[in-house]
Amino acid sequence: MGLEQENPFDTAALPDNTRRLYGAQWRQFAAWCAGRDAVALPARPRQVALYLAFLARERLAASTLRAAIHAIGKAHQITGHTSPAGDPIVVRAKRRLLARVARDRRRITPLGPAQLHQIVTSMHHELADLRDRALLLVGYAAMLRRTELVGLDVEDALMVGGAVDLVIRGRRVMVRAGRHAELCPVRALAEWVDTAALRTGPLFRSISRWARLGGRLCDRSVSEIVQNRAREAGLDIKGLSGDSLHVGSAEDRRLL
Repeated sequence: MGLEQENPFDTAALPDNTRRLYGAQWRQFAAWCAGRDAVALPARPRQVALYLAFLARERLAASTLRAAIHAIGKAHQITGHTSPAGDPIVVRAKRRLLARVARDRRRITPLGPAQLHQIVTSMHHELADLRDRALLLVGYAAMLRRTELVGLDVEDALMVGGAVDLVIRGRRVMVRAGRHAELCPVRALAEWVDTAALRTGPLFRSISRWARLGGRLCDRSVSEIVQNRAREAGLDIKGLSGDSLHVGSAEDRRLL
């Protein structure tokens, strides 16, 4: 196995949590490079800039872009290579892409707690209702983007007491129980996982008209779920999309 295929964080002298988070970011970058027949270590600055542009097109959070840059830079540092993170090409790309992410965020209409309550309480208890309730509440509570939601596997959601510990693209997000049972993301997720008998693989899956589970949802499905459920609840769906789950104030999440 070549150096570019190894994970330099596997044996790095770093705190366990840091090593795990950086390692996850590095695996994603290395896989992206491998898919383009490019060497991940050492990486050329232009290659890193293109990767950041790829992440931005996926509409990932600014924190994810920063985490990717930090992981790539640290991987080069601990293996004795010059980090491309400080190269002017990467610095300019980072500044431009973070500004774009900020602009995109301002154009999204957020979903408020009152709207979410109206949507969730209008739903029934069929399998699709359980999935959509869990998806909406978890996505809202954790402020997740569409790609982050559909990218979750069952193994990424660890029930810890009265909370759910999510591993999302190399970072950890703790989702705590809600104050109201009907709006509790932990309860909704547990009910979906138990009823669907999920043990491994995609956490949120398609469901046929015969209530049979299919494959992983795509990111467009999240927007369709948000809009369809909002429409069924009698809400105006103008400006709402799957990304409405991750924008807005963190204070609003405390009202659940």
